Amino acid sequence: MRYRTAPALIICQHCNATVTTSMTYETGLLTWAAAGIICLFGCWLGCCLIPFCIDASKDVNHSCPNCKQIVGKFRQFS
Repeated sequence: MRYRTAPALIICQHCNATVTTSMTYETGLLTWAAAGIICLFGCWLGCCLIPFCIDASKDVNHSCPNCKQIVGKFRQFS
């Protein structure tokens, strides 16, 4: 895979500029699965919300800082 959890040096397919991608995080399947597993083990009084605060459990959107278009995504859990 080209896009991972670190910024990537690319040539943007939208504006043809050579840029290092900027990243944003969004809740994905791994985040929800981790929260569900925590709930199953009886930690439902707020502990199940911890995965929503950790970027390492979220999906990553890579976008061009020049034109602001999304150029790729990295999903933690496909």
